[in-house]
This record gives sequence, structure tokens and C-alpha cells, in this order.
Amino acid sequence: MRRLLLGVVVLTLAASAPAMVFERFLSPERPADRAIMNYMALEKAGKATSSDLANLGVLIFEKGFPRDAEHYLRQALKLDEDNYEAAYRLGLVLQHQGHDFKAMWYYKKTLRARPGYAQARFMLALAEERCGLRSAAIDDYMRAYRRAPDLANAELNPLVYDSDVQTEVAIRYYQQTVTASTLKATPIDPASVRQMMQIRAAKAGGQPAQPASQVQPEPQVQTAPQPPPAPPIPEQQPAVPQAAPPTLQPAAAAPGGPRVGSPRRTPTPGP
Repeated sequence: MRRLLLGVVVLTLAASAPAMVFERFLSPERPADRAIMNYMALEKAGKATSSDLANLGVLIFEKGFPRDAEHYLRQALKLDEDNYEAAYRLGLVLQHQGHDFKAMWYYKKTLRARPGYAQARFMLALAEERCGLRSAAIDDYMRAYRRAPDLANAELNPLVYDSDVQTEVAIRYYQQTVTASTLKATPIDPASVRQMMQIRAAKAGGQPAQPASQVQPEPQVQTAPQPPPAPPIPEQQPAVPQAAPPTLQPAAAAPGGPRVGSPRRTPTPGP
């Protein structure tokens, strides 16, 4: 009987427990608040997943209640310890409240699951710098910039202005980049690479691999030497008939006159 009364008291206290502070500022007219209310309904019904609770924590954080956001993010990690997104966001919430050392632990947890998470690497470096771990911070800044160079751009990432070691990071990053610069490494035999790609594709599709076709060089046509061009032959002009020299034809003699062509006789004087 006493146990039954104790259970009733506990349920009564739980039902009458004061709501969280942020709940007083929820309005169903705002889309973000409606999302918060829907996630809270899932959480109260016991149907919320780890991702649901992580999203709920982020929405509450954006509304301006980091402590309540921290509560739901920790609940998300209790449901799924491998939820690295929840761990990363919990680190952000803790660092926002000034708990840099605690935030470092959750950033490292995120990076153990996702070593290439550049944003988590950058925030870890920032937390390390604030905790006085200068050398570790420089190394993590460089690793973050190798993964995501835009993080070093202050216009895209204003948090760069909060760091006092960016000059040294830039010098070391430049030195390593220049030292490691080489020409592009190309395959030794492109035909073998193509054949290997076909073999892998055939294994994945269950079809026998076809040997890669070897590209034969195009035969070069040897052209016979051309004889030098003959000199141009002058065109022959058609023969023009030469006119025969004019011949003098004897003209008809006028009556009583001398004939042309006959010797002129000198008249002899009479006696």
C-alpha cells in the first residue's frame, strides 16, 4: 500500500513539474516554434530518436536557451553514443557558454568518428588556443585548412579574428604547401588503368571483363616524291598567212597613149 501511494506521489510531482523556461516563449505561429513543439511531443511520447533530440537541442539553442539545448543534446547522446553530429553540436553549445575544456572532449569524440570533419577540427583548435595549448592549436588549424581552405578566409569565417596565432599558422601552412608542391603524378600506363577499371566494373556487374583495346597508332602514308614541275611550254600562235608581195599588173593602155611597162620611145624630130 505504501509503495502504491509513493508511486502516485511521484507521478503527481512529475505531472506538476514546472516546464522549461523556453516553453513560455513558444508560439505556434512561428515555424521554428512549431518544429520545437512537434519534437517535444515526440520526446514526451517516448518516440523521439537521437537525431530528433539533437535537432530539438539545436532549435532551442538558436532560440537563445543554451542550457536547455545542452540538456536535449546530452539526451541524444544517451540514446546513441555514436551520433557524432550531436557530439559536435554539444561542443558548440558548451564553447558558447565558455566551457572550452569540456567542448574539446566532444570535438575529439566527433573527430574519432569523422577524422575529416574540418569544422570540428577548427573549433577544437580554437578551444585549444583559448586553453593555452598553442602548439596543438596551430597543428589543428593547419589540418582544418588542408581539409577546408575556406575556413581560413575571414570573410567566410569571422572566427578567424578571434585567433592570435593565424600569422604563424599561415607561414607554416605556406611552407608545407610549397615544400610538398610537385608536378602532377600521372599513371605509368593509362591502358592498364583502363583495363583495371573494366575488370572492377565487370566484377561488380557479374559480367566477364573485356580486355582493353589497345589503341594502334595510325599508319603513316608515305607519299612518293613528286617530280619537279616541267617548265611551261609557250603557247604556239596560229600561223598568219603572209601576204604575197604585190605584183604590178600591166594596166590597160589608154587609147592613143603609151603603154605602161613598155619602153617609152623618144619621138624623133622631123626633117
